[in-house]
Amino acid sequence: MTEHIESLVECQIQHLEQFIDQKENLRINHPLRYLFWESTLRCNMSCLHCGSDCVRDNSTQAGELDIGTIKAELRSIAQVYEPGTITFAIIGGEPLVRKDDVCEAGAYAAKLGYHWGIVTNGLLLDDEAVRQIKQAGLQTISVSLDGLEREHDALRNRPGAFRSAVSAIERLLTKRFFRKFDVICCVSKLNIDKLEPFVDHLRQLQVPAIRFTPIFSHGRATRHSELILDKDDYLHLLRFVAAQREKQTDIRINLSEEGYWGPEWEGRVRDNLHYCGSGIVIGTILYNGDVIGCPSMSRAFVEGNIKNAPFIDLWQCGFSRYRAGRRDLFAAQCDGCEHWVLCEGGGLHLLDQTGVMENQCCLAKIA
Repeated sequence: MTEHIESLVECQIQHLEQFIDQKENLRINHPLRYLFWESTLRCNMSCLHCGSDCVRDNSTQAGELDIGTIKAELRSIAQVYEPGTITFAIIGGEPLVRKDDVCEAGAYAAKLGYHWGIVTNGLLLDDEAVRQIKQAGLQTISVSLDGLEREHDALRNRPGAFRSAVSAIERLLTKRFFRKFDVICCVSKLNIDKLEPFVDHLRQLQVPAIRFTPIFSHGRATRHSELILDKDDYLHLLRFVAAQREKQTDIRINLSEEGYWGPEWEGRVRDNLHYCGSGIVIGTILYNGDVIGCPSMSRAFVEGNIKNAPFIDLWQCGFSRYRAGRRDLFAAQCDGCEHWVLCEGGGLHLLDQTGVMENQCCLAKIA
């Protein structure tokens, strides 16, 4: 028995060593694997927790990139990287506010060989929209649903939002033309105690996967601190997700890439170990052409604008702050921490969120 335990420990150590080496290789080679396009800041909702601080009017429309520009960027990237290794994810705002443009960009990406998909609140996902995205070759889609009806409508600040989103989910599951589909659930004080009936509801709908992601203090959420989880809430969430992953066989459950959760929880609450690939394998073109790592990054980390230089040039020659090592960026919070080699500050998206870093950033110490 002792030999068996020692063997398991040795295997885990080898796995972690390989993972650390893999991260270093990715940092050096920075192969693009995820390209996000923030197609718009316009939205048909006004959610209390919106990290992008989206608008319900057309005040940002004039600054949006045209489809010809996005196509040119996709072409230039495809000359350097094999498109089949890259996921082209169209986000917003609500991307279906620009439904025709999104479908045109997606179809073009599919023609070049990219895998493409969208993240949507579902309100505009009617039969015609489903027909168009299917025809455009969409392969992945995520629909936001933040709990059962009362909690979802409250967080989304819109009565009837839950029923519209569920109708969209049912419509998609009837068609099943996509390669991957999941529901993204933002976890807040509103729904933290009601997650089990929510999972049961999605199981009844035959949703294949759920991704839980805690709300953090970014964008509009900074004005709604009453939504932010505390330490006890995080522990409850970790225990819930770990337990659900052990017992559920017909629905895949993951805790989203919020940060490193510490040795007790890593490997138990999601499929992969924590890795912040912002600026290393993840790049984003914002609605106005600015280029950044992941979409949740501080705009202080913008690398340039595609109106002045192609994305691929910025990707290959820039992003030094993302790739040169991150200790200096997190020195005040993480200096001397024993978890650094696996955590590396938890995630670059937390850097500009001072309150979050003080109260929630060190997820490894929550337990």
